[in-house]
Amino acid sequence: MHIFIPNLILTRLMSWLASSRNKIIKNLLIKLFIKLYKPNLEESLISDISDFPTYNSFFTRKLKKEVRPIEDSELTIVSPVDGTIMDHGMVEGNMLIQAKKHEYPIKELLGEKYQNDNESKQYFITIYLAPTDYHRIHCPYDGLISSTCHLGESLFSVNEKAQVNIPNLYIKNERSVMKFESSSLSYYLVSVGASIVGSIVPFWSDSGPKTRKDCINEWNKGPQENKNQALKGQELAYFKMGSTVILIIEDSAQLDLHSLTTNKTVKFGSKLINLKNL
Repeated sequence: MHIFIPNLILTRLMSWLASSRNKIIKNLLIKLFIKLYKPNLEESLISDISDFPTYNSFFTRKLKKEVRPIEDSELTIVSPVDGTIMDHGMVEGNMLIQAKKHEYPIKELLGEKYQNDNESKQYFITIYLAPTDYHRIHCPYDGLISSTCHLGESLFSVNEKAQVNIPNLYIKNERSVMKFESSSLSYYLVSVGASIVGSIVPFWSDSGPKTRKDCINEWNKGPQENKNQALKGQELAYFKMGSTVILIIEDSAQLDLHSLTTNKTVKFGSKLINLKNL
């Protein structure tokens, strides 16, 4: 408890500051972030910090469309985010690997709705988003959103040190789970929250102010029927601050795995992995 409670207090404080429309607070936070992390604002749809109403709007800034072209091949699964591949591999014995050393159960990561009725081996890819990365999450491959849910309560850090030192980190932290299905591919996309991440906001949420409880309810409810078909590259959600996504592909036999390497930097819209031309 001595770790969890301070993280919640810090998250609530930062949530208040990040949502503040006070120009002095907002500009101070943005300038401090720019000094520390040096983000590439030339990629941002809005580049003048005075045009952001809050620090949150700066942190979750959208990109110019042309800076992240979407790989459109039907055989390509694109990266859903900007980040670094931290782990990837087969799901062996219903267990995934964290930081190349800690095993954790897929059932606990994905929740009660998870089912694997076939004999196929699943493959997982874990991508870490650093503070300087773009923090919106996009669809890696066309599919029907067949289920969504929100799980977990803790808000531990998910940086490399935390991954090494905190077993079961991803199943302790709050997270959203989306399942996608198509004639070509079935997969899960898990977005894991972290310290100072107040919410994971789904794309079907309206544009009004959202509390963490509002976001949880929306994840558990899911999108309306007219919004449940997602296209490759479509925005799915965004993190208020930074975190991790885990992609779990149901049948690894469909995949050409040669292009995947741990610690590889990836950009949203670029090739993450190819399907075999079966």
